[in-house]
Amino acid sequence: MNKIVQALSRAAMMMLTPRVWALIWRPALIALLGWVIIGGAIWWGFGEDIFIWLTAVQNRWAFGESWMNQALNWAMQGGLWLGVGLLWILLVVLSSMLLISVFGMSRINRAVAERFFPTLQAKGGLTTWHSIKNTTAWTFWFAFFWIISTPAYLLAGLGAVIQTGVMARYNQKVFALDALAEHADAHEYAVITQERNGALFVLGLVITLMGALPTFVWMGSIIGVVLLPLTAVFSVLTFTALFTFCGLAYSCYCLQALHDHRAVQHELLLQSVLKDN
Repeated sequence: MNKIVQALSRAAMMMLTPRVWALIWRPALIALLGWVIIGGAIWWGFGEDIFIWLTAVQNRWAFGESWMNQALNWAMQGGLWLGVGLLWILLVVLSSMLLISVFGMSRINRAVAERFFPTLQAKGGLTTWHSIKNTTAWTFWFAFFWIISTPAYLLAGLGAVIQTGVMARYNQKVFALDALAEHADAHEYAVITQERNGALFVLGLVITLMGALPTFVWMGSIIGVVLLPLTAVFSVLTFTALFTFCGLAYSCYCLQALHDHRAVQHELLLQSVLKDN
């Protein structure tokens, strides 16, 4: 547990540097602009059809003509558009996470290594292709289980528990490989992720719980719904910053684990040589 606290404290210190904040706003801005362009193109080409479909869905489930029923109709219409907005936020966040994981983790690892592990040898046993394949596969896994677990919120909030575990597992699987990609070889990666499996999951769980607070505050309040465009930007920046912090924490933890592992191996090798002599 001390190693996890150490990694989190080191990551918090790194978050205060301009170098790290440059890694936060760039992928967030690229993802935002990208999905604005994609969304605008879809609306320009199919906006009328989408509006007709949404209207048809609303009319199918519409209530009567009384003022109470009209209020329910407005609430249902708002819920439909809110769902579209939340889907757009999810796509932007996932895109930002993918950009940071594929293109930003190498910079994060270098920054952490330069500050805390300047003598750690970079073996580069895991290629960029390994990172891309791993991140893509686990991103689809994350999105799939996140979507199918949403109805579990009806069961006394069970969905929140399931999705917290899903997010923690995603953090563990994606960031552990990215954090060790440049410095560890395949054998070292396998040993560390197996020996530290529980700690890596706990680290992902802690970061997931940290990131849940601003989401509940904004999306669970009236002002968060009314100011949805601002909430969307805030959510993207929050999740991107959290994702960067997660990368820093995993980099600090995994590089420390790699440093300790090599120290143990060096000590065993030295003892073996001395014993033979």
